[in-house]
Amino acid sequence: MELPFQLPEVHMTPAQLNFAAGVAVGVALLLWGRRLYWLFFATIGFLVASLFTKWALPIENVEWWWRLVPLAVGIVGAFLSIFLQKIVIRLGGLLTGAYLGFFLSEPFLQDPWPWVSLAGGAVVGFFIIFYLFNGALVLLSSLLGAMVLLEPMDAKPEIRLAVVGALMLVGCAYQSRNKAKDKKKKNR
Repeated sequence: MELPFQLPEVHMTPAQLNFAAGVAVGVALLLWGRRLYWLFFATIGFLVASLFTKWALPIENVEWWWRLVPLAVGIVGAFLSIFLQKIVIRLGGLLTGAYLGFFLSEPFLQDPWPWVSLAGGAVVGFFIIFYLFNGALVLLSSLLGAMVLLEPMDAKPEIRLAVVGALMLVGCAYQSRNKAKDKKKKNR
């Protein structure tokens, strides 16, 4: 089948493709993470699996392998979040808290403390999403979106932390504003 128009050819290196995908996912999570909760769970599954494969598995020589495993985990996370919502939501809170605890503390702390922060963050993330689902999903998806956006940024940890915080506040404000608009539409 021939299209009535010509699609432009796009030539991107794997690094450029990773960057573009990261920006797209980061912006989507930052602004619409509560609505796109399946993307939130796919992303956290991908990031936690990436962290695990990079740190725990000796597969650095096979570049596609450490991308394939996290991608598969992310896809499974997205499907499970749709079909097994309550269980996956709690697991997602646990994994998000763990990833955030590690990400935020790793530049500042030495071993084994980032791993302790990972464990503490997991417990906090689980209980936050368990008791405050909508608010927690807005907060955690905004924070995760900001972190995904800043992943390729090469800056001092203090600057990264400040920018993550500022972007998180923007994401929370935007998602909360849209949540209030949704409630008004339902009440009409």
